[in-house]
Amino acid sequence: MPESLIDQLPKIVAEGKKEVEKILERLSGSNRLTLQTNEYVLPSKDKSGLYRGQMKDISEQEWHNRLIYGDNLLVMQALLAGDPTTGLPSMRGKLDLIYNDPPFDSKADYRTKITLPGTTIEQKPTVLEQFAYSDTWKDGTVSYLRMMYPRLVLMRELLSEQGSIYVHLDWHVGHYVKVLMDEIFGKENFQNEIIWQRTRVQHTDSNRFGNIHDSLLYYSKSKDRIFNSQFTEHKSEYVSRYNKTDESGRKYRLVPLDAAGAGPARAFFGKMIDPPKGRHWAYSQENIDEFISKSLIVLTSNGTPNIKMYYDENKGAVVQSIWSDIAPINAVAKERINYGTQKPEILLERIIKSSSNENSIIADFFSGSGTTGVVAEKMDAGGLCQT
Repeated sequence: MPESLIDQLPKIVAEGKKEVEKILERLSGSNRLTLQTNEYVLPSKDKSGLYRGQMKDISEQEWHNRLIYGDNLLVMQALLAGDPTTGLPSMRGKLDLIYNDPPFDSKADYRTKITLPGTTIEQKPTVLEQFAYSDTWKDGTVSYLRMMYPRLVLMRELLSEQGSIYVHLDWHVGHYVKVLMDEIFGKENFQNEIIWQRTRVQHTDSNRFGNIHDSLLYYSKSKDRIFNSQFTEHKSEYVSRYNKTDESGRKYRLVPLDAAGAGPARAFFGKMIDPPKGRHWAYSQENIDEFISKSLIVLTSNGTPNIKMYYDENKGAVVQSIWSDIAPINAVAKERINYGTQKPEILLERIIKSSSNENSIIADFFSGSGTTGVVAEKMDAGGLCQT
């Protein structure tokens, strides 16, 4: 009887650790890997038609974004080692965000098709790509997990202490990859499984529910991670609650200051007032005094204190772990390039805004259609994309 994946997981981890140990040992030797600069791309033109920067300035810049071609295991080794001859310092502990969209263990062979008038050109895989795909799939999911383990460890080495990693997967292998990531990053650093509803309708047979979502496993390097809450516009029924207008024309609504459960029994609102039975005041007297000084407290007809909540001060609904508001790329979208697993730019924009700051360096080591690099460039973020 063949071994199950559960039986093989400890072996996969043990083999991966040995491979990583050898890699890290090589980094300190004289034969470490380096990157070779093949092409410089001038900065894009601004609206006036002039280049934003000159070729002579490129070597003088502290940082410029890179698109790197090669096996990502070798690329990450070169990034960890650094190369003074090309001006690239070691990137160990320098990346604030890594987004990865690896193959989903679906056995698919993704290639780019370019449609021209009267013909369609299909990009044939290079020898390197043929080897990568055949090696990844030869033993099924076991081979896939063997491929992922050392790469995830090197990504952890590249992350800064405030860094985060998002691994984008679907139902094929996501649960197994999470076990590996718990081992590598620590279960305590698992932040979220984000559910992205990538399609509205899935045609399937009547024997099961349709698979209409992907999962993003979100881990941090430490508890001191960068995180910036994101917001979406409130639904119309929520906006309609702001049904009052002050003398300056600002919309607001009244919200009671009490909350369920035991707590402070009385507070001063110009006079001492008890909360309703079984409830307490949700704010301290210091906060209440501040609200009064800003004329935000309103006593209703029955004498209950309420606070004015202005619509223009509301950032919107906080984004939670289910993302159903980001649509997939449709057939007529301007950003569509006919890549099989292309992700929408707005998805990467949300991730980048959430887990990076100005001057953060971002990486994507399974870059696919290059969406991460495109979005990072548009947002003026530092980027490393491997393809």
